[in-house]
Amino acid sequence: MATFKISVFRHQVREDGKYPVSIRVYWKRQYGYIKTEYYVTIHQINQNKKKGAFELKDNLIISELSDRIKLLEDAKVKRLGIKIHNYTAKQLARFFEQYLKESGGDTDRIDFIDFARNYIKEKKEDKKDVSRIYISVNSLEDYVKDCKWSALYIDQLTSGFLSGFEKFLRKERTIIRNNQFGKPVTTIHKPVSDTTVANYMTDVRTLFNAALNMYNDDEKGITKIHHYPFKKYHLPKLLPTKKRNLPSDEILKIIESRDEMFSSQRDILAKDVFILSFSLAGMNCIDLYNLELQEYKNGRFTYNRTKTEGRRSDSALISIKVEPEILQYIQKYKDNTGKKVFDFHNRYANSHGFVSAVDKGLKNVVKILNIDVPLSSYYARHSWATIARNKCKISKSDVDECLNHVVPENKMADIYVEKDWSFVDDSNRKVLNYVMEIS
Repeated sequence: MATFKISVFRHQVREDGKYPVSIRVYWKRQYGYIKTEYYVTIHQINQNKKKGAFELKDNLIISELSDRIKLLEDAKVKRLGIKIHNYTAKQLARFFEQYLKESGGDTDRIDFIDFARNYIKEKKEDKKDVSRIYISVNSLEDYVKDCKWSALYIDQLTSGFLSGFEKFLRKERTIIRNNQFGKPVTTIHKPVSDTTVANYMTDVRTLFNAALNMYNDDEKGITKIHHYPFKKYHLPKLLPTKKRNLPSDEILKIIESRDEMFSSQRDILAKDVFILSFSLAGMNCIDLYNLELQEYKNGRFTYNRTKTEGRRSDSALISIKVEPEILQYIQKYKDNTGKKVFDFHNRYANSHGFVSAVDKGLKNVVKILNIDVPLSSYYARHSWATIARNKCKISKSDVDECLNHVVPENKMADIYVEKDWSFVDDSNRKVLNYVMEIS
């Protein structure tokens, strides 16, 4: 009777130290082998087997290939029957390989990391900022390596895997990355917060949904991906965001500080970016980084907010007047390539690196200015909103509009009413005047 077994052989080791995994077919005292897409490291096998054979101990691969063997057992009876006697072991192996391809249980599995890298590449070509997703995929790949896996196939991305990934993120870990010169740099990463875990998992979910959209087609009855891990795995529940607003007098202290007070160019940049963000009604740092030169016309910045552009029917469009206080910074950080308003993209490879540098610089800025808060770029936006509402008595709905938030009860009106940005300009001018006049 034909039998099947998962096999790994010592003599088949590749130059990179990995071993191919196959399914052995035993029939008529002969062997045939069905290749699989799996390659395992020495950590995934037991080495106490005789005659050059190893024993696979990776439970995820064992489970996947055991399911595949069940398909083969079924085909042996239903597709071959007594005709099996006409085959040799090697011929059976070729027959079953073809059967697996036809049944959808073939070795053409989806490498999730490769899919993610291609997704990022395509979004970059469409001029989308995917720096956070890029970081999330790097962390995901770190976890795959920590598991001693050679790859992450999409059927391995289960709710259990996601729970393990979350635990990995919440512990201190050592990572290796290449710097701008291509040299590996080892750093220690501290455990991440609930918010960061939620951000990473949201990115993984975005990628998984994109894969579903690409590989499954309900209309044609094509189902390449059969599971959805986020039914069982739930993102961390986040507590209400801690208020991150700075008093008006301390904002003024930052605005009036001089470059010579700081020893680092990064600190000067951080200080200036904070002022820019605050003076532009809390404009996000990522939008300052992405701002195209063509979006600066008639004394206004008219742009789509990166964070919500793809989730809103209006593409998160906003326009704000460039006040006189801002002109010096436009000149100071002018992009000589003519592509963007600011030259931040020449200083940092992506917006994530830019925001990270700003946040690090702001930690030094507050030390030098004796401001007792863990200042970050978010404070500019939160502070603007707090001053607008509490000090300038601007309505909550107008504050939301200035921050480019969606107000659910205004959705219908937004369809019919033409945008008038003058109230955003007026609100921003009120906030700036309040801060400037408190001295």
